[in-house]
Amino acid sequence: MKISIDAGGTLLKIVYIKDDNERVFDKVPSLNIDDFIEDLNKNHPDADIYITGGKAEYMSRKLNHDVNISIEFDATYIGLKQLMDEQGLHIEHFVYLNVGTGTSFHQAGPDGQKRAGGSGVGGGTLMGLSYLLTGIEDFNEIVSLAKEGNRDEIDLKVHHIYAGDASPIPGDLTASNFGNIKSGDRKIVRHADELQAVIALVAETVSTIGINLAAGFETEDIIFIGSTIRDNDVMTDIINRYVSLKGMKPHIIKNGEFSGALGAMFV
Repeated sequence: MKISIDAGGTLLKIVYIKDDNERVFDKVPSLNIDDFIEDLNKNHPDADIYITGGKAEYMSRKLNHDVNISIEFDATYIGLKQLMDEQGLHIEHFVYLNVGTGTSFHQAGPDGQKRAGGSGVGGGTLMGLSYLLTGIEDFNEIVSLAKEGNRDEIDLKVHHIYAGDASPIPGDLTASNFGNIKSGDRKIVRHADELQAVIALVAETVSTIGINLAAGFETEDIIFIGSTIRDNDVMTDIINRYVSLKGMKPHIIKNGEFSGALGAMFV
């Protein structure tokens, strides 16, 4: 068996390749990294281990295996390209956003990838602000409740500013995240509204950076990967509409958060 791991700050993303080439995806909280290492040492002593990510060196010191370590950005690009090919997305010139705890931005072409920068806004922002506002700390509960929300009570939209008059841009675009909160409004805002507004803040912030990066790179194609996006319908809906309104083409890659783990075994 081959076991390939993207050891990140919040999650360990794991790809198991069985002897019959069946591929199994799994995730483990990084807080449980020592328990996971113990399980590998005990139950998979003969596995071929590949690791990338910020905690790769730590894992390699603890494992009783000969470990193959790769650079995270290279592994992610290789794994992403494989997933894109498998999903019928054959483009060579694009930008991609890896929305993990923070967000990493990359330009990609036929000769490989180049990291263009990063932002501290990402899944960590989503989880931290959600907890501070609502006390909810489970990701699945956050994204489920956010579906029931209406962020119009929180975000200042273009239609609020124009108050029914014609506007030069779509009225439901956000003019200011959390900018519609006024004194006394706190009592009428629901947790579902707050969570939807937090997700929108993250989605619109990273999308805006991606749009500007794509324009400078002379491409319309923007790829989104990362654990923050998985099963997060509110976020993907906002990304798809926001990016499309700007004349770009958004692409959400299935299992994209495992790109680094998948690519680590091929670097």
